[in-house]
Amino acid sequence: MESPDRVTNLNYLNELSKGDAEFINEMVGIFLSENPDEVTILETAIQNNDYETISSMSHHMKSTIQFVGLDLMIGNELSEIEKLANEKTGLEIIKTLFVTVKATCNKAFEELSSQTI
Repeated sequence: MESPDRVTNLNYLNELSKGDAEFINEMVGIFLSENPDEVTILETAIQNNDYETISSMSHHMKSTIQFVGLDLMIGNELSEIEKLANEKTGLEIIKTLFVTVKATCNKAFEELSSQTI
C-alpha cells in the first residue's frame, strides 16, 4: 500500500507498459539518472538569470516528470516557470516556484531510489 505522503505515482508507467516490470524499472532508472542533473541545470539557470535555459529546462522537465506521476504535483509550477521565463519576467516568482519543484524532485528521488518494482 502506498503512503499518502508519497509524491511519486507509477500508475501511468504501469498503464503504458501494461505492467512490464523491466520497462518500469528502466524508466525509473532514467528518471533517477537524469532528474538530479535537470534540477541542477534549472537551479543554475535561475541563479544566473538565464531565461532561455530556464524556459527550455522547465519545458523538458514537464515531459519527463509525468512518467513517475510528478506532473500531478509540480506540473503547474513548471508550466508557470516556463511561461515567466518566456516573458523574461518574474524571477522572484520563478525562485519561489522552484523551491517546490526541487523539494518534490528530491523526495521523488528518495522514494524511487529505495523502491523495488
